[in-house]
Amino acid sequence: MYKNIVFVDFDGTITTEDTLTGAILPFVDRQEFLEYNGKLEKGEMTLSEVVRYAYDGRPAEWMPKMLEYIDTVEIRPGFEEFLDKMAEQEIPVVVISGGFRQFSERKLAPYMDRITALHTVEMTVEGDEIKLVSQYDDGNELLKKTDVMKLYQYEHAIGIGDSYTDKNMAQAVDSCFARDVLAKYLDQIGKPYYPYEDFYEVMNGLKEIL
Repeated sequence: MYKNIVFVDFDGTITTEDTLTGAILPFVDRQEFLEYNGKLEKGEMTLSEVVRYAYDGRPAEWMPKMLEYIDTVEIRPGFEEFLDKMAEQEIPVVVISGGFRQFSERKLAPYMDRITALHTVEMTVEGDEIKLVSQYDDGNELLKKTDVMKLYQYEHAIGIGDSYTDKNMAQAVDSCFARDVLAKYLDQIGKPYYPYEDFYEVMNGLKEIL
């Protein structure tokens, strides 16, 4: 049983941009992609459906270029210092990503000694096609973050996120840090949160919580 635990998103939270979008855009029609993203915003398609549309069945030969792109993505400022602070206070940091293991492991390799666990979607190759595998796909979320949270026992959960994939997690935690799409959503439903643009601001907010 942990007294405190941190659940943190990867895309757009640890990274400064959404790698799910950035990795696929060079290969697909941008207008079509925006159309499907609009359906997600309107609730006409689920997050799981949109991500599977973008990636499932795509040529495996796209993978090397995608990974080259991942290498260019920046980590949000203060992340390493944040991990050091959490380690110092013996607070586990669990990364829960609706994105892909190949992407997150590549970026988080220098920090894995301070990350308690990493939960992601698996991007596999069958024949010459990309296939997505997730044991936590409920048809709505490609990786249902609240199901992953149930794997841990804790008294107080802290969530850090930025987008659609974090909506349910944000409502399930005791304290939440939000930006961008997630912050707008929490404003709409009236759930309080701590705004942030980097992990230095997260650390400042944690002084009030811990």
